[in-house]
Amino acid sequence: MAKVKSEPLSQIERVRAVHQKYAALLEKQRELLERQAAAQAEAKPLNEQERRTMLSWITQSPKHKPKPVVRHEGAVALVGELLSPQAPEEIDPPPPRPSWTGEQRHRELGAELESIAAAIELLRPEITKARREYSKLVWAQRGGDYKALAERIADAAQRLGGALMEHHEFIDRCRNDGVDWRYHKPVDVKPLGNIDEPHNPLRALIESCREQQGVGSLPAWRLPANIDLIS
Repeated sequence: MAKVKSEPLSQIERVRAVHQKYAALLEKQRELLERQAAAQAEAKPLNEQERRTMLSWITQSPKHKPKPVVRHEGAVALVGELLSPQAPEEIDPPPPRPSWTGEQRHRELGAELESIAAAIELLRPEITKARREYSKLVWAQRGGDYKALAERIADAAQRLGGALMEHHEFIDRCRNDGVDWRYHKPVDVKPLGNIDEPHNPLRALIESCREQQGVGSLPAWRLPANIDLIS
């Protein structure tokens, strides 16, 4: 019976396998961002409706303006200076704000968006902390594989450098023997530069493997002649 090939794990499933809380935080953040986007999309036409309503309300003459609060003169006289001054809105009440279709939903969305934004901010430090913990666990699991890969890179670079040295020596022998190049087309190795210089890309690659992962060693490459003569 043929084996059923299992589906590869999604990114969030791979994260959950290493650090469940980090995965849960990421899922909650995504859920909040999706809800935020949906609420903003729903609120957009309501924002425009509110703007038009407010403009109309500002330009029209106030109707049914509430009456000012008038204190009893006798009571005021008895209390005297102990009485606090009346608030401006009691003396001159603002006109009532007109109701419009969608006003209640607009307020609800505003409150929800405020809560979502605050929740996202609360998640940020938690996600940062969990990401550090998750990253540490991942490298504890995969560090050995990466070190082996770096060692392969260093070995390949050293083998390439060795082949280049053999190439340079071969061409130099032909040059010293007075060989005419019209019968031969040497490989163009100039793009790799002078491999015995400290800042040569090939040497820098090996040095990085050695310093970062402790693998590989710098070979003592010495060109037999100037690079321009043997390239």
